[in-house]
Amino acid sequence: MKRFVHFFIAALIILTTGASSGAEGRWTEGYGQGNLEYFIDKGNLRLMIGCPTEDGSADAFSSLSLSRLSDHKAAEMFTLHVNGITFEGPFEANSRVGTNNFLLLLEALRKGNAEVRVGNQKTVFSKSNAAKVLPAYGKKFACNLG
Repeated sequence: MKRFVHFFIAALIILTTGASSGAEGRWTEGYGQGNLEYFIDKGNLRLMIGCPTEDGSADAFSSLSLSRLSDHKAAEMFTLHVNGITFEGPFEANSRVGTNNFLLLLEALRKGNAEVRVGNQKTVFSKSNAAKVLPAYGKKFACNLG
């Protein structure tokens, strides 16, 4: 009986301490330490929108990044095409231009699929549930902007 209890506790720990994950091909919202994050996974890639808030990290800015799920390594450079608009990533909303690009990106992602290119690799992230999950700029918009 004691072994069963130890096994059960170990299994519970393993199941509850895994990395944050969402359903592949669907936008997911996460929240931790007062900060919001929005991400979508496809294959081995995660497109991430970081949304620090005044309650969490008042001195950090919202951002766009891309990383590999296998080792969590961030892409140093990538191109994102959505609704006829091209964004060079990664970037932060830490200036007037960065803020404008960030807001334009959010609106575009809510309306269309995103094609991401890293070197010769192309991945298309579906808009799927983006309109319901990604924040829209307005009164309740909480992301830190520059």
